[in-house]
Amino acid sequence: FLWSTMPDQELLDLAADGTLRDRRVRSEQVQRMLNHPDSSRFVEQFAEQWLKLKNMDSVAVQRELYPDFDERLRADMRGETIAYLRHLIEGNLTVDKLLQSDFTMLNGRLARHYGIVGVTGESFRRVELSADHHRGGLLGQASFLLANSTGADSHAIRRAVWIRDRLLLDPPAPPPPDVPSLEESTPNFHELSVRQQLEVHRQKPACASCHRNLDAWGIALESYDATGRWRDEVRRIREGKMITLPVESTGELPGGIVLTGAGALREHLVAAHQHQAARSLVTRLLAYALGRQVERADEAAIEELSGRLAQKKLGIRDLINELVFSDPFNTK
Repeated sequence: FLWSTMPDQELLDLAADGTLRDRRVRSEQVQRMLNHPDSSRFVEQFAEQWLKLKNMDSVAVQRELYPDFDERLRADMRGETIAYLRHLIEGNLTVDKLLQSDFTMLNGRLARHYGIVGVTGESFRRVELSADHHRGGLLGQASFLLANSTGADSHAIRRAVWIRDRLLLDPPAPPPPDVPSLEESTPNFHELSVRQQLEVHRQKPACASCHRNLDAWGIALESYDATGRWRDEVRRIREGKMITLPVESTGELPGGIVLTGAGALREHLVAAHQHQAARSLVTRLLAYALGRQVERADEAAIEELSGRLAQKKLGIRDLINELVFSDPFNTK
């Protein structure tokens, strides 16, 4: 679970003489393993699996729109998210930091991409954020924003589905097989903002019910372009010409909840969905630890750990320790 490899001699010896069953000893071993360099494999592999970071690799960035983008920057985007998760674990920080925070992990190149000054060098370090940086939490990170884009522009639906699935453990139903494409719905389709395009899409009866519960999650992030930069206008290339459109980042969730931009989305997630985020983390982490999908028999452990995590009675490092003592882990 924590090293992605065989136990070392110390663990084997403690298991052989039964000492590893002692709670104090096992907790000490969890901390030793998390402090060991080999735990980097756990952090990287879990981040890839949970957050679907590999989706970044399949996005071909349109160089005409993003001439400064290169593969080193793509690697830095992945590096920020992995370093961020590692920092949350090392510092035993609380689950709300996945949703909203006043810091992130940057190196010089990614900081320049974000327009944040004063960061140099290749290594990632904690950087404090102000409101005008428009960052904080996973939703301000370019790995997520690029992975859920077209490479030319943002993709509100992909971003919304990722939030519902990965962050809230509430994936929307897949579209019906005959759903009409979100393309060329009107003659001037490419001259419409994403919000306007989705309004056209919702006029189709087969699409309306799903999109009413989905669109606003992604529209709130329209101020981030395909590569995760903050923008004041949307740029598109149409028939060889550059066109610009205003950013429209206001959407409405069911129940009349209006989200105006990324900041409002993060605040709403912290206020209303912290337990769902905790449950998502616990469920994904338990599945990773067990090497299988979670089952009905795991539900009691998931609910108990999720509640304590959401109430901030556990930090994320505490969660890892408690998971090792859970019934599913001890009967796997």
